[in-house]
Amino acid sequence: MSKGLSGSTIKSWFQYRCERKTRYELMNATERASIPIGSDTREQSWAILGVDYEDRVVSKLARQRQVHLNGSEICLPTAITNAFLRGEGSKTFAAQVNVRPKQIPSVFGEIADFNLRDTFADLVRRDFIDGKPSFTVIDIKATRAARSFHKTQVAYYAILLSQVLSERKIEGTVSQFGEIWRIPDNGDASGDGYQVDSFPLAPYIRLVESFVGQTLPKIAAREVSPGTDETFFHLYFKCEQCAYLTHCLTAIDPERPPNKRDVSAVAGLSHEGKRALLDHGIRSVKSLAERAQGIGKMDGVGWSLSRRAEQLIARARAINAGHIQAGAEEQTFLMPPRSDVSIYLLADHDPVDDGLATLGYLLVRDGTVEETIKVLPTADRKAEADALIEVFSKVIADLQIVDAHNQALSDDDSGALFAHIYLYEPSEANALQNAVKRHLSDARIRTGLLHLVRIFPPEELVPEPEFRGMNHLPATAVRTVIEQLFAVPTAVSYDLRQVSQAMANDGLIPKPYAPSEPFHRPFSSLLSIEVTRGIREGRKDHVAIADVEDDVRGRLNALREIVEWLQKDNRDRTDRSERPTLRLNKLPFRLQATFDPLEAGDLDILRALELLENRAGMLDTLIRLAKPASSRRDSGNAIGPLFLIGINKTKMGRVFVFRRPAEAMDVDLEGGLGLVLSDGSPDVLLDPRRWPDLSCQLMDPGPNDDTGMLRVGVWNSVFDSPTMKDLVRRLDRDGWWIDRTFVDFNSPKVARFIDYLAGEAA
Repeated sequence: MSKGLSGSTIKSWFQYRCERKTRYELMNATERASIPIGSDTREQSWAILGVDYEDRVVSKLARQRQVHLNGSEICLPTAITNAFLRGEGSKTFAAQVNVRPKQIPSVFGEIADFNLRDTFADLVRRDFIDGKPSFTVIDIKATRAARSFHKTQVAYYAILLSQVLSERKIEGTVSQFGEIWRIPDNGDASGDGYQVDSFPLAPYIRLVESFVGQTLPKIAAREVSPGTDETFFHLYFKCEQCAYLTHCLTAIDPERPPNKRDVSAVAGLSHEGKRALLDHGIRSVKSLAERAQGIGKMDGVGWSLSRRAEQLIARARAINAGHIQAGAEEQTFLMPPRSDVSIYLLADHDPVDDGLATLGYLLVRDGTVEETIKVLPTADRKAEADALIEVFSKVIADLQIVDAHNQALSDDDSGALFAHIYLYEPSEANALQNAVKRHLSDARIRTGLLHLVRIFPPEELVPEPEFRGMNHLPATAVRTVIEQLFAVPTAVSYDLRQVSQAMANDGLIPKPYAPSEPFHRPFSSLLSIEVTRGIREGRKDHVAIADVEDDVRGRLNALREIVEWLQKDNRDRTDRSERPTLRLNKLPFRLQATFDPLEAGDLDILRALELLENRAGMLDTLIRLAKPASSRRDSGNAIGPLFLIGINKTKMGRVFVFRRPAEAMDVDLEGGLGLVLSDGSPDVLLDPRRWPDLSCQLMDPGPNDDTGMLRVGVWNSVFDSPTMKDLVRRLDRDGWWIDRTFVDFNSPKVARFIDYLAGEAA
């Protein structure tokens, strides 16, 4: 049967890069059904929203300007389209223009039995340049940001429109710029407002031409027939939005024996990593678990797979065994071994309205539990601000109680309380941070910023010696801890549902998160857009608010159980004289007292904003430095382990000459600020006070140096510091590392300027 290409398939390729999805979309529904290939034909919320939003925007435009509308027809009639393209009439826009040419453009490669499907541009705007029409292709998207895959779709329309103009011998041209009309930054998807993102078409046209000329013919040649499917596929989080997900899930079904279960089931495996495994005959979970020793050193496996081989093998073995096993790392510096007062936060984000959908808070202290759960059924910004104020007021009040308790005790009193904040997904922390940013015009939020500074005090700018480094790292994303320490038999993802169920199956926690059908997602436990949009758009079958509250409650309780088990497991290891897993060495909680939120002025708010920006950068750095050395190297932020060849003395200091290992050859820290030379251990790196005594800079190679040699300079003051002398004595030759730390030149200057303004105002 003939293969057909549409604009949505172009967008889909650049969004998902999925060969299988693209090949299936080239087929028609009858052909797919004959194989059979199952697909979810239900219209998704985001698709419904996109159509509704487009209709509202075009209707508004029709009321304000001259627009050719397609009316009840699927596209603008051909006669009207031709007249518009020839420059006839006074109307500026045409909606739903069919830009399918008669002939396939020459940029397409050789594809057997191939045609172009009807392709409708949302809008085409007509301008006149030197009396000749010029056409701008416009796509309307119910999105907050115009992504590259949106732009490639517009570029595809522009290629076809140019062909149409040529075939119909019309002297008009296609503009060098395309446009995406999207949801305004300060608007919402329920209105008819739009924001225009204009972009040059040329780079996206090149992307499309490369795809249709080189990649698409290879995909189209893949055989798909009953009993045969040559398409490459890989399951990951984006697959949740694909109509063919159910079909692909059969390949990783837990009921399949491990030797028949596709290797896609292993969490953390990338598309290219899977391709490399297939090239070496590793197709199943079992083959990865049993026959994959040394895969990191195989030819052509790529950077990602070679760096993560040990971790992926451990995860495959866990799936093979059906039980949680030890991971590739033995410890983490991202979570404390103890928290007498545990604060659990949860936040769901609605990407359409760019706002919080839920906010949850669970406090556990001395066996007592308090919870606050807020579900936001609308996109109302005031309601979001009110929810933030209500929840974080409780957080701050509870921490003030802890602070008051600890203030009455000496620093080493055994009765002092340790407090810590836990979330499951790192993305939840980002959602909360962005929510606060959206409401800086609210005086209540601005005042609350000062409390946030007090929770994580800025030691450089508010010098109080007891507040240093990781001792006051305020929060932990528990998913990251699980990924570091354990290999869990989950499919594709370490989401809360799968991780908690695996723990419950092994008898580690009493009750997992078990979402009911509306809340079930294959690779994520965050609230789905289907639930959020159903509530906010008032659909008849939307989920009840009480059910959403129960789902939030279930996730908070599962998170609590996981945290408490991690801490119990750490205590048990310590009791058995084994190496502990949780190494974040926190101090009893104390609020920083320099700021008084009740007496806050405008300059205090400015200072708090600058300090929080500084603390965010420092916090990101400390979290990175808390990861295992190999992870830091693999992310391009560290070089090691280095072998010391010698130390040369210069007038200004010393030059350390190292040989770098093969696995660190592609790490480039040239020109990097804030580099430190150490043994790579978090015990050394996580104290910012030590960074000046470890500072270094990369030097130009010597005339006789080979590519594996590295020269590192340190000043005399650094070399003579007790910290560096201890490292030189202790490490001798092997085990040196270079890491990138945090440097902030602006915050001290801004703080001094604010202090100057405060003095002038006094």
